Amino acid sequence: MLYYSGLSMNLNNVNPCRDYVLVQLEEESLETSSGIVIAAAVTRENLPCEGTVVKVGEGRLASNGEFSASPVAVGDRIKFKDYGGNDVTLEGKAFSIVRMIDILCSTEKKE
Repeated sequence: MLYYSGLSMNLNNVNPCRDYVLVQLEEESLETSSGIVIAAAVTRENLPCEGTVVKVGEGRLASNGEFSASPVAVGDRIKFKDYGGNDVTLEGKAFSIVRMIDILCSTEKKE
């Protein structure tokens, strides 16, 4: 799913394989917009399933032997299937490795 060169994995030397994307997960807020604080024990079961695309693999291999382009680009915000990604920690931050077919929707990055 990921390959890297060097002694340890970091954002500079890690790349997703084929039809995978590396997504930086968003920090979960334990406070609502109205100021109510939610206990961490209540949200423990909710796995994060959205974030920002950090790196994109080369694409999905089509039946004609060519790679199809990725539907997302670096910087896009995406939502993916629950339990669709594999969690990984790089440089102390939470990331998920998600297959392109598990991506439900995306929005382009704001400039």
